[in-house]
Amino acid sequence: MNRVFVVAATAAALVLGAAAPAAAAPTQSVPSAPTNVHVSGSADAATVTWSAPRRSAAITGWTVTMKPYEQQPDKGVDRLPASARSDRYGYLTPGVTYTFTVKATNSRGRGPAVTAQYTRPAPTPTTSALFGLDTAGNVVRFPTDGSSTAVTVAPDGAGYTADHQGDVFVPSADRTSIVEHPRDGSAARTVASGLHLTPDLRTDDAGDLFWVDSVSGAITRLPATGGAPAVVPGLGTPGSLWAVSAKGAVATFRHASSGDVLTVRTAAGVVTTRTLNGTGPFPSGRADAMALEADDDVYIHSWTVGASGYNTWYLLPLGVTEPTKLADRLAFEIGALSKDGFVLVESKQWCAAPAEYPTPCAIDRSFSDELVRSGTTTTTHAVSGITAEDRGPVFGVTDTAGDLFADIPGGATPGLWRVPAGGGAAQQLSANQFTRLLAA
Repeated sequence: MNRVFVVAATAAALVLGAAAPAAAAPTQSVPSAPTNVHVSGSADAATVTWSAPRRSAAITGWTVTMKPYEQQPDKGVDRLPASARSDRYGYLTPGVTYTFTVKATNSRGRGPAVTAQYTRPAPTPTTSALFGLDTAGNVVRFPTDGSSTAVTVAPDGAGYTADHQGDVFVPSADRTSIVEHPRDGSAARTVASGLHLTPDLRTDDAGDLFWVDSVSGAITRLPATGGAPAVVPGLGTPGSLWAVSAKGAVATFRHASSGDVLTVRTAAGVVTTRTLNGTGPFPSGRADAMALEADDDVYIHSWTVGASGYNTWYLLPLGVTEPTKLADRLAFEIGALSKDGFVLVESKQWCAAPAEYPTPCAIDRSFSDELVRSGTTTTTHAVSGITAEDRGPVFGVTDTAGDLFADIPGGATPGLWRVPAGGGAAQQLSANQFTRLLAA
């Protein structure tokens, strides 16, 4: 809820002896103080409003200041005409208290100041659902704010997926049917049968289901609106990696002697195929994960050639063949696709694999920086509370609020963790181990 503060003037109005309008008074002194100074907030902005004094020397303008001024131009000082009765400041930081000062001005100088304060509220964590497989292979669900413990949704859920309504879909034990476990707890039901499934279902925002046919290797789609499953056209030779975007685009990646091949079929049905340049990490045959953003940018995780044991994420925008590394330094990483980009969490220090033997490197493996890529902009936030176990990749997920969730398999901080959007201290949701995380 936005807070509105009303603060009385810090100086009494200057009485000129007659109840004449302020504009009619001669300019013999500085103006009186403004009245009815209010501050109200909306999203990341605050608006200051005020009224002119009933009696005052002539007013020719207003000076409004904000402290701390942070990202404001002119150090937070605005000079406005006499007709102005409001001023707006944007880019406020959650949890910070700002002081706004309003003064009337004329040729004699500035009048008494009136101040008001506003604190932008900290965002309320979004209580969405987080899913994962526990060590027994069951699909479990719990709120992302950690307010309650996990609830088992489906047993033997290897290869599950979940839609935005929180309904969970799992392959049957014989891999011929897809079984839905509704969010409302009603009885499970079979939504499709006679299939050739692999234990790896995917879904998009529309609720369409995707999988790789275990016989043909083709990526197959089952529309949420009904109808028979059908092969997604235009993808060519089956790849070793595949991904589905929120909008229903599909990407495949395969290693070939002539170069790694990346094919993307957009939600509109446009297919592009690229052979990736060998000047980057490809072709190396060591790519092991891929994600597809809603705008069809592709992210590929790969190990570098050699014995260093370094692995990281690379960006390939649609049509580009030269990958760009997301990391700004060598580090152990947590990577996750977000609703409009990518989140990468980096450790303070890193060392090459050969340096770990016979004695492990004496370095700080704690995660310290969160790089958030949105569009073409990358923002860095400080994080704390979690530590890398080893050089193995950690694949996380994000929810719609931008919170990052990841499971640390061991070491100093094992378990399932939440890193708040915008950085800060990580919160442990569970000390148990979970794989195949998914936020819905």
